[in-house]
Amino acid sequence: MQKRYLPLEKIFSTHPGQLNLASLFVFVGIIIFALFIAVNIQKFSPLIVLAAVMGLVVGILTLINTNFGLMILIFSMLWSPEIPIAGTIERAVTVRVDDFLIITVFFTWVAKMALTRQTGFIKHTPLNKPIMAYLGTSVFSTALGIMAGNVNPKTSFFYILKYCEYFMIYLLFVNNINDMKQLKTFIFCFLLTSFSIGIFTYAQMGTADRPTTPFEGEHGEPNTLGGYLLLCLAVTAGLFLSLKFSFSKVLLGGLVCFNLMPIVVTLSRSSYLGLSIAYLIQIIITRRGKFLLTFILVLMILFFPLIVPKAAMQRILYTFSSGERFQTAGGVTITLEGSAATRVHNYQYALDHLKKKPFFGFGVTGVGLVDSQYARFLAELGMVGFVIFCFLIFSLIKNIWRVYNSSEDDFSVGLSLGLLCGVFGLLFVGIGTSIFVIVRISEPLWFLAACVMVLPDIYQYPPLEGREV
Repeated sequence: MQKRYLPLEKIFSTHPGQLNLASLFVFVGIIIFALFIAVNIQKFSPLIVLAAVMGLVVGILTLINTNFGLMILIFSMLWSPEIPIAGTIERAVTVRVDDFLIITVFFTWVAKMALTRQTGFIKHTPLNKPIMAYLGTSVFSTALGIMAGNVNPKTSFFYILKYCEYFMIYLLFVNNINDMKQLKTFIFCFLLTSFSIGIFTYAQMGTADRPTTPFEGEHGEPNTLGGYLLLCLAVTAGLFLSLKFSFSKVLLGGLVCFNLMPIVVTLSRSSYLGLSIAYLIQIIITRRGKFLLTFILVLMILFFPLIVPKAAMQRILYTFSSGERFQTAGGVTITLEGSAATRVHNYQYALDHLKKKPFFGFGVTGVGLVDSQYARFLAELGMVGFVIFCFLIFSLIKNIWRVYNSSEDDFSVGLSLGLLCGVFGLLFVGIGTSIFVIVRISEPLWFLAACVMVLPDIYQYPPLEGREV
């Protein structure tokens, strides 16, 4: 089993009195980075300096204890301030403290592997190739867009960097989770973060029309909070249904109830749709609790007007209020209010651009702001990129399903069940929101994906396709 702690003497040498070349490189790099911060501290905003210092500290601690850096990452996924650095009329570009931490922890981990002279440390999982194909297509499409003058190189660079960071998180956790105690600690940190976000949401009630996640500023996006809470609720409910009665099960049930109101008050119709789909999928495939879930569903249907808050009911009904008229393929005319109508126009806009560049699209950020996930992928990456993205999501769902079917212990069943339902829910949220490229949703999603992908190794289940054993 790989050691989680790196003895201090190994950081600087492999033999007494001998300085390892890799460790010397890391040590000199840390010194140069610290000197750079000290010399240029007045040129940067306080948040950038704070992020750099935090990255430096976390990087050093990660070199000694990898688990520490990974736990910090889990909390920082939602609790990282944003730092505006660039932008265009269509797109604002921001970095977060979290960005510094991810990159620092990732490359510190790589350096640590070099220090301990470990080879072949990147595990082969069924998602590695789809991930690389997706990133490669994004880079290629964007390069074409830059050459055609459709893409701002600086803006697209930061967006693609964020996409890479999502999969850095996946690789970090896949390659560093080695036992169930460690995995449960990380899931506990994830659930604790979701609880803290619930508290933050309750604190916004009465002061904000629609609550958002931390540090999003005045123009925060409630759909982001809704999508994150949907994923958390799905995982929490999956664990609650699968675990036998215990104090942990009571706490999980309480967390589900606690985070229900926060997702309701987001007034995010996409999140309502996604949560409904996740709930129905959970009823269909869960091994335990079918009767309980079905009973709750019947009660909700019978007493829907009494259970649902007035603001949420008005938000749902407002969708089909006076506004723009659209005719469906079947000849039926529907009326959609402005926000919902914009989603329809997004798809029309994307299809118009797809006709111009059908194969690789206009590149990341090449078509401005399109706040519908599938319309955005079609316009930016073309049919090739869209098909590869679909293959990535299909591979994710297929392998979560394999873990769920092969799992025998309650925790693995619950975690894989919850993530599977959460992914299906997010797929429907993506109809109206760019859900799979949002930092505060994609980072937790790929963290959870890594947690599920390591379960066969931990419990010696039948290996997933493409995994080395």
